Amino acid sequence: MIRMPHQLPGRVLAAAGAMLVLGCGVAYAAPAKSTAPRLLHTGLETLEKQVQEFTLPNGLRFIVVERHQAPVFSFFTVVNSGSANDAVGTTGIAHMMEHMAFKGSTVVGTTDYRAEKPLLDAEDAAWAALHTEQRRGAHADSTRLRQFASAFAEAQKASSRYVVTNEATRVIEQAGGQDINAFTAEDITAYFYSLPSNRFELWAAMHGGTLVDPVFREFYKERDVVYEERRMRTESSPIGRLFNEFVTTVYTAHPYGFGGIGYPSDLKSIDRPEGEAFFRRNYVAKNMTIAVVGDVTLAQVRQMATKYFSAVSDAPAPPPLDTVEPQQIAERRIILEDKAQPFMIVGWHIPAASDPSYAAYKAAADLLAGGRWSRMYKTLVKEKKLCVQVNCGTGIIGEKYPSLFSMILVPAKGQDPEAVEKEAYAVIDEAMTTKPFTAEELDGYKVRMRAAKIGAVDENEGLAGELAQSQMLYGDWHEFFREQERLQSLRPEDLTAVMKSSLVRSNSTVAFIKNPPATAANEGGH
Repeated sequence: MIRMPHQLPGRVLAAAGAMLVLGCGVAYAAPAKSTAPRLLHTGLETLEKQVQEFTLPNGLRFIVVERHQAPVFSFFTVVNSGSANDAVGTTGIAHMMEHMAFKGSTVVGTTDYRAEKPLLDAEDAAWAALHTEQRRGAHADSTRLRQFASAFAEAQKASSRYVVTNEATRVIEQAGGQDINAFTAEDITAYFYSLPSNRFELWAAMHGGTLVDPVFREFYKERDVVYEERRMRTESSPIGRLFNEFVTTVYTAHPYGFGGIGYPSDLKSIDRPEGEAFFRRNYVAKNMTIAVVGDVTLAQVRQMATKYFSAVSDAPAPPPLDTVEPQQIAERRIILEDKAQPFMIVGWHIPAASDPSYAAYKAAADLLAGGRWSRMYKTLVKEKKLCVQVNCGTGIIGEKYPSLFSMILVPAKGQDPEAVEKEAYAVIDEAMTTKPFTAEELDGYKVRMRAAKIGAVDENEGLAGELAQSQMLYGDWHEFFREQERLQSLRPEDLTAVMKSSLVRSNSTVAFIKNPPATAANEGGH
């Protein structure tokens, strides 16, 4: 499944519903090679043979699948950098790139870029002066702060004089564009939409322009939008606050612990030059893949790619992250007292999706609490009525680097979260010891995953997304298809082995919302 915006808890979690869709995990292909017999659905076998590719001299890879059933095409661009590539002091900057993507270029989004450019520079200078004084903290001069704030506001007003707001989006929509969107994950940032096939060159010119010659106009205005997004989805939401505490606790060293959307202080301070520096470092040809699926030809895509994307920077791709999360040796617990619906998240550290064992973790998550067929659902929801919702999954934060196996529990009214937690552990312990998963249960999972994979590529956008993400995350789009072979070769004992190795108390981080103790006042007493 493609990791869509509503599936990204580290960035956009705002309500229980957003969390609950995560239990099935994200079906990214993992690159571990398999010697299992080819058991792919014949449709997927045929589809794999239809995938074509080429790479421009600058290193930008294009993946192409021709589908001529309808006069439309979809694209999916994946940048191999996400919020984990943020840095201390600039958290949230990867997410800002997503917001800047549709601000246009030197041609689109402005009435006169030559006149606009010095005003943008003046806006940056005005912000730098204001921020320098703000950094003095208690020693800041209040008069100078007011003067600098006023000057910055005037500079913003002046730089907006030449802006044609939302012109890029409007041009695409007027050409028949659909599903114009983007998302920032911990590992990647992605951009995608669909257009009629007779607008292919328009797409190439528009999208190529934003990668070759972007202009980060309205940067500070959009920075305020992102700050408000964080306030609404994190600070103003009990589950958002809980998840934020969970992320920053479960990862103590690795940048996955940044939480995706950025820290409030950083979102108030990052500037346009820092955004441009992040773009120049990460949005280079060798760090991106573009998949195009639909009513196009390989020759056509190659021609337009050469014309409009050859000028994308050929600088080296940034290196992988060196920071490794230390082994967790003691349970960590977070208790958030709130009058909201009790809610629980438990996370255990597991290997990255590239590890050969990852398929077994995904299968175990599904059989434990992936749906109505799962053991936790049958025990905690149907039989004992302790929960109204249960979910287990992998990749709740990221998957390129060592990941998490997660469990989400929503206790029924009146149930103590800690008592529910113990009942859930009992189900896990039983699956690891006295009642391991059966071949019949595992066969059901294999059928569901085969169907899900076929469904994921039914639409042009879905196929483009799967191929581009597999290429960027694992270095080979073929891994989308290899994953099916790996899961078909799973045995019940493989699931038992990974659970025993990771689902232990010393490796767990537990976070839950618990209602505060009742008092005479809130019970209506005197």
